[in-house]
Amino acid sequence: MAKKDTTTPATGLDAVPASKGKPVQRNDERFSPLVEQMKECAIFMLDQQGHVLSWNSSAERIQGYSTAEIIGVHFSVFHTREDVSSGVPQRELELARSAGRLEKVGWRQRKDGSRFRALVTISPLHDASGELVGFGTMICAATERRRAGEARQESQTMFERLFELAPEAVVVVDNHGLIRQVNQQAEVLFGYQRKEMFGKRIEILMPLRFREGHLLHRRGYFQSPTVRSMGSGVELFGLHRDGREIPVDIMLNPIETSEGSWAFAVIRDITQQKQNTALITELNTSLKIRVEELSASNLELESYSYSISHDLRAPLRHIIGFVDLLKKRDLAALDDLSRHYLQVITRAAQKMGNLIDGLLDFAQMGRTELRKVKIDLDPLVRGIVEKLTEEDSERKIAWEIASLPPTVVGDPALLHKVMVNLLANAVKFTKHRAQAKIEIGALNEPANTLIYVRDNGVGFDVRYVGKLFGMFQRLHSEEDFEGVGVGLALVRRIIARHGGRVWAEGEIEKGATIWFSLPKVESGHS
Repeated sequence: MAKKDTTTPATGLDAVPASKGKPVQRNDERFSPLVEQMKECAIFMLDQQGHVLSWNSSAERIQGYSTAEIIGVHFSVFHTREDVSSGVPQRELELARSAGRLEKVGWRQRKDGSRFRALVTISPLHDASGELVGFGTMICAATERRRAGEARQESQTMFERLFELAPEAVVVVDNHGLIRQVNQQAEVLFGYQRKEMFGKRIEILMPLRFREGHLLHRRGYFQSPTVRSMGSGVELFGLHRDGREIPVDIMLNPIETSEGSWAFAVIRDITQQKQNTALITELNTSLKIRVEELSASNLELESYSYSISHDLRAPLRHIIGFVDLLKKRDLAALDDLSRHYLQVITRAAQKMGNLIDGLLDFAQMGRTELRKVKIDLDPLVRGIVEKLTEEDSERKIAWEIASLPPTVVGDPALLHKVMVNLLANAVKFTKHRAQAKIEIGALNEPANTLIYVRDNGVGFDVRYVGKLFGMFQRLHSEEDFEGVGVGLALVRRIIARHGGRVWAEGEIEKGATIWFSLPKVESGHS
């Protein structure tokens, strides 16, 4: 690119005009602030396309280019790479031409690649006929004082935006109780325009019955202003312009001003919160009533089941008794079919007796009061294992009793019933195994003790695990395994009353594991 005329026009600090009389001194005290400011500014001229026509010493010091290096070079070298890519230099010239002047704060780049924050002014220059001949340009590096001022201005602007756009109503009150500032959310909450609130006492925003008391409270507050957070427990109400009362929560912060202590109040409408609380209270009350009704119904049902079961025992005893008497008579007069009928009646009566006993046990469970004490599980389990082994001495059963917790909290009789049912079930469902294996163990959790009984018996189809703990529910035929389907239902009921839970794992012909948990802290359901 061809170099332009290197003659520096009388512009900038190097060109000092003279008067007709005494020359103006460059160190004149009246101009020293201006001189100091101008030392921070690069002043130069551009042609119509943006090439540098003139350069001064301040420009050389600030931008790092000598006059010989920069004359004729496009002024885009002072812009950051990002600005050049997006066409900022050309837009600046176009804006300066169309608007008559461009002034902006932005980043500029020195010869060494370093960047600095600058105030940039670009003014179009015209000849006598009004034709554009170029641009006068000034780039002033931001001093610490200017940067601090900009930071303060940015901080103040940000605060003002946050204040105005805050999601809660904000009201600033002076120490005389007068409203000095509000945000737009305060207008929404109270229904007033801000000009209607400015200069009015804060008490206009509260119901009449609170105003006199608040006046005394306000005076006391400004004598010793402190921060008061939301949710202080005080029931507060605001007053809408239309007369509606609005439940509110208020956070107060004292702020110091040149006029004394003021209060910065953040006001939250808690109407929805109040409604939710009322709804929750209503639901809790309804739930409590429902639980009490269900408890009463369960007690009635248990009582009814107990009475029915107890009453059924008498006629059943009669049936069994008369069948036994009949068997003691000479059965030779009966044919084979008649004797078969007697056997069927006997088995059915025995089954019915077992069902009634199971129903009585289950009903009695709800009538029995829990007596929780500390129990050592190991001797309890070993005693049951010893008895089951004696009862079925012909079986080959490998018992594995792992380390059991020395202390659990529960009702001794009921937990004994739980272990009897679980271990007896394991014995029953392994009867077809040449070598039965039954394992009892425990796992420790922070809040619970987990107990398990594992066997290598027939197992079960996991799809039907939900039926396993149901009353009178069976997953195997009565011909294969005796029982009426009450044992695991009793186990679940007992553990539930202790505040624990029961679950099962298993596969067909691969055994089963029954788990139950006992809380370490006493809790349970009566």
